Amino acid sequence: MNRPIFDRIEEKLALLAGQPGVSESHGTLCGLLCAGHASLEETDWLRQLFPDVEPGAEMEAVFDELYRKTNSELNDGGFTFSPLLPDDGRSIELRIASLGEWCQGFLLGLTLGGLRQTQQLSAEAREILQDLTEMGQAGSYQLEGDEQDERSYMELVEYLRAGVLLLHDELGASRRPANGDRLH
Repeated sequence: MNRPIFDRIEEKLALLAGQPGVSESHGTLCGLLCAGHASLEETDWLRQLFPDVEPGAEMEAVFDELYRKTNSELNDGGFTFSPLLPDDGRSIELRIASLGEWCQGFLLGLTLGGLRQTQQLSAEAREILQDLTEMGQAGSYQLEGDEQDERSYMELVEYLRAGVLLLHDELGASRRPANGDRLH
C-alpha cells in the first residue's frame, strides 16, 4: 500500500530529532521555490533545511518526490497546489498548529531564497505576506470545539493555497524581463 507522502515524510523526520516537521519543511520548500529557486536542485533544498544531516538514499527519494510534486503543482497553472498538512483524520488542534508551522516555514523559505524587501510587491501580495505572518501564530488560536473550527480551518487553507499561488506568480513575474520574454 502506498501511504500518503505526509506520513512517509513524517516517518523519516521522526528519525531526525530537533528538525523541522513535515509541514514546516514543505512550507520552506515552497518559499524557496516562490522566491526564485525553481532551478534549485532536488537535494539542494534539503541541505538548506537540514544542514547538519546527511540524508540517506531512502530519505532523499521521499524528499525528491516531494520536490518534484511541489514544483510541478506550483508551475502547472491548474491550481493543483496544496500545502502539505495533516489529513482530516487528525485532530483540529494538530492541523491548525501544522498550518502555523507551514506558514513559518514558507516565510523562512522566502527569506532563504533572497526575498528581503517587499516594497516591489503589489499591495495584495504584501497583505498576503502579512496574513501568513499572522497565520504563523495559528497555534495560539482559541478553538470553540465545534464545526466552526473546521470551517475556519478549511477557509484558511484555501486562502493559503490561493495566496501562495499569487505570490509564486508575482515573484516569478518579477524575475522575467519587462518585455515578457523568459530568461533562459
